[in-house]
Amino acid sequence: MMRAVARALARAIGRSLPSPVTPPAPRREILLIQPDHLGDGILALPALWWLRRSVPSLRLTLAIGPWNVPLFSTVRGYDGLLVLAFPGFTRQGPRTPLAPYRLLLHEAARLRRRSPLAAVILRDDHWWGAWLCELAGIPLRIGADHPHVRPFLTHPVSLHSTHVAARNIELVSALLSLLGADREVAEISPTRFPLVWPIDERAQEHLDCILQDHAVTQPFVVVHPGSGATAKCWPADRWTIVIDALAERGMHVVLTGSASERPELEAIARSTGARVTVLAGILSLPMLAELLRCAQLVIGPDTGPLHLAVAVGTPSVHLFGPTHPARFGPWGPSDRHRVIRSPLVCSRCGDIGPDRSLGLGCMIALTPQQVISTVDELLSSSAPR
Repeated sequence: MMRAVARALARAIGRSLPSPVTPPAPRREILLIQPDHLGDGILALPALWWLRRSVPSLRLTLAIGPWNVPLFSTVRGYDGLLVLAFPGFTRQGPRTPLAPYRLLLHEAARLRRRSPLAAVILRDDHWWGAWLCELAGIPLRIGADHPHVRPFLTHPVSLHSTHVAARNIELVSALLSLLGADREVAEISPTRFPLVWPIDERAQEHLDCILQDHAVTQPFVVVHPGSGATAKCWPADRWTIVIDALAERGMHVVLTGSASERPELEAIARSTGARVTVLAGILSLPMLAELLRCAQLVIGPDTGPLHLAVAVGTPSVHLFGPTHPARFGPWGPSDRHRVIRSPLVCSRCGDIGPDRSLGLGCMIALTPQQVISTVDELLSSSAPR
């Protein structure tokens, strides 16, 4: 409660301050502010690549959190990274109430010295990032027409799309119009703006060694049970039922996750009657992408690796509870990437804060039978004919 009051007070102060004078001679640099974690970072890639193709002569810099350095160190399409520990995205509380605002002033001074021409805020409600750009005196500041963000922008954009990937493309389109590089967008869809992940041969070689060491053979299915937000997770006993069903269908199951999730994944593996391989905490992001590319199917909750599965083109099954698939669902063809949505809704839908724990009703409402049935349909439709 106190933190929410402090944020509201900070925004009110920010709105009342005069805008800083624009630094002289802005550089031909565009700054994209992308504070979120892996999944949202992946969903920003179609907009990033379109912007790169549209204005190749401008320097393109990404402002990202340290949590997304592995992602953007792997992909291409930009000229530089600016790493910021964005408050509210660290998944830890601030050390003091004033810490986010001391960081704001420090980073605004750093940005002011860079003097970029324009900034695009790739998150609807990211008022901290928008205020940062205003304090830095960036001449063109583009973002969603959100009440908390609007006061710090020069060009608030009324967005018409629902999906995060499409909204990012709308924001880039608004920037291109301002730059005189207007590109007409007749359709915003995964077909027009595909999400892809190039093959990494070196990562493939390293992965092959790991799969041989663990005696993993084709065909295999990847199950990724974890998420950075506990509220999006499914109880372990549900995964046990699904894994046993996959084994009955002749599938070798590979469990993936972070090093911290390894004990939980090993417990799931022990609870099944199937042969399960746990590859937690030993795969780099490029190696994980190549593992998902080799898989026959990927199953998991709404989380970054599931978007990575879409990017490499592997059929996937996404479990949605408190988050909205229309906004965060797979950015790919619906015949290959299936969503299982909970029928339960509540006043806190969309809230995946740290106070929401494992076992939300909306996730409990998803049954193993629903997942197994969807898997059978998907495997049948994607089987070679």
